[in-house]
Amino acid sequence: MHRRYISNIYKIIFLLLLMINSLAFHKVDAQSQSKVQLAYKHYQSKEYQKAFVEFESLYKKSRSRVYMNYMVKCLVELKGYDQAERMIKKQIRKNKRDPLNYIELGNIYKLKKNNAKAEEQYQSVIKNLTANKNLIIRVANSFLSKREYSYAETTYLRGRELLPYGFHFELANVYAYQRKSQELIDEYLNLLIESPKSQPSILNRLQSRMNSNFDENFKSILKRALIKRIQKNARAYIYNETLIWYYVQEKDFNNAIIQAKALDRRLKEEGKRLVELGGLASSNGEYEIAKQAYLYVINKHKGSIFYTKAKLAYLTVLYTQVEKGQIRSHEQITNLEKQYLEAIEEFGRNYMTINLIKDFAHLQAFYLDKSQEAVTMLKSIIKLPDLKPLLKGACKIKLADILVLQDSVWEATIEYAQAEKMNKGNAVGYQARFKRAKLAFYMGNFEWAQAQLDVLKGSTSQLIANDAFYLSMLIKDNIGVDTISKALKYFSRAEMYVGQNKEKSAIQVLDTLENNFKTNSLIDEVLFLKAKIFEKQGNTDAAINCLKKIEAAYANDLLGDDAIYKLAEVFDYLKNNKDEAMKYYKKIIFDYPGSIYVTESRKRFRILRGDIE
Repeated sequence: MHRRYISNIYKIIFLLLLMINSLAFHKVDAQSQSKVQLAYKHYQSKEYQKAFVEFESLYKKSRSRVYMNYMVKCLVELKGYDQAERMIKKQIRKNKRDPLNYIELGNIYKLKKNNAKAEEQYQSVIKNLTANKNLIIRVANSFLSKREYSYAETTYLRGRELLPYGFHFELANVYAYQRKSQELIDEYLNLLIESPKSQPSILNRLQSRMNSNFDENFKSILKRALIKRIQKNARAYIYNETLIWYYVQEKDFNNAIIQAKALDRRLKEEGKRLVELGGLASSNGEYEIAKQAYLYVINKHKGSIFYTKAKLAYLTVLYTQVEKGQIRSHEQITNLEKQYLEAIEEFGRNYMTINLIKDFAHLQAFYLDKSQEAVTMLKSIIKLPDLKPLLKGACKIKLADILVLQDSVWEATIEYAQAEKMNKGNAVGYQARFKRAKLAFYMGNFEWAQAQLDVLKGSTSQLIANDAFYLSMLIKDNIGVDTISKALKYFSRAEMYVGQNKEKSAIQVLDTLENNFKTNSLIDEVLFLKAKIFEKQGNTDAAINCLKKIEAAYANDLLGDDAIYKLAEVFDYLKNNKDEAMKYYKKIIFDYPGSIYVTESRKRFRILRGDIE
């Protein structure tokens, strides 16, 4: 018992000592940390004499090179070059093998205007470099910190001789400091051949330079370098791939597809790259170019897995052109119907072709006056076994749209409700609920519609949320007073006619609204809807007239920037009037700095001005 008692006492004493030491350590550590913070604070405040004293104190205790470096920096700022020189020489006597000391000494000589001695120090460092990657990087970084870019470059070039490592990224970084675009690009392109796996990282760096103000000629230099290397080494396919990437960044899909066709033939890719580029071109509104890509695959790779994708995507582009009014004639649309029927015959009615069939049903109903055929087809597709709720819901929404066209409002409401119920919490469910709310809006049931829209404003689908917010505000601002509500009923009926593809009836209602309610707050909405209808009909002059009315009288209202941007687009893409397009893009940039259209306007303005090659 006695021994155990003594043992316990020793343990308690030991623990107490540990605690005391620990507290003392933390106290000292906290004091040290406080002194470090004070030293840096003085330095950042440009109180270099005070900072020097603090760093000197820290250095004496720790002998840390970091503190010595700051002592030298303080002396440099104080122009105490002689003292700095003595300090560095002292360090050299202690450690003659550390090259960073010689670089520091060379920098002091340069500050003292003794360039010959400075160069002597720098050259000796490079001459005595060893095959040590980390050391070479440290030396180069030290030169960079002194803005001795040519010596940093020479360091890495010497390192390339000493080691089986190219230092490409490091040299490119040095050339970036020097604004040497050609040399920077050459380093990246050389690395592409040596290490193709580095391509993603290289492309990220090139993209960063392309999107910055690094060098206004950077893009043209990169393009020329790639073309030159392709011509010099036809089998270096990675350069072709990079050139395609370059064209995509510049949205030059035509040249991207030309390069992709050449690669497709050489590498026997069966159209994979062309299908991807077709999708990018289509998503950027370059429908004719997208069709070229898809047709190439359709004609050259029948039987490949990409043939089916290309065929379906090709028909989707044609359908989109119909929807945007780029394909209008009955003959063209009838020919498209024939192509749809051939594709359905070729691929069958199954899960893979559901979206194709859904678009085809819309085409028949809204453009060929075959709504009943479309309804029958959609109902048969909906009955497919094990059809996933997302696809079934999408088909039910399309079916409901066509039922609205047929004025079967009650049936349409049921289909929208069923689509929503089977897709709670996803995009299809939100879309169904929005369509149902909009149908109520069409029918003049504004209060119920607004209640649904207010819920949808919190939707995770940004597009639905934005549309819901817009329509909710439209109702809120135009309901209450009898005359205002009457105007809203006219407008909702016109919207319904647009949804039913009854554009002539929509224009008539909108004209009535505009003539009878001249001071109503809906007039800018009326003008904007008329402009969209006229644009779809191909009557661009009438569309411009409506948009200019908004510009003149409602520029500061909600649709002001929408109208200005639409004017820019019409002049840009439909009228091919570069000067007018630039005028309106510029107006968006300067008069509507908070607009969602600013980024695209700035880009189009620069392209039209000729800034982007």
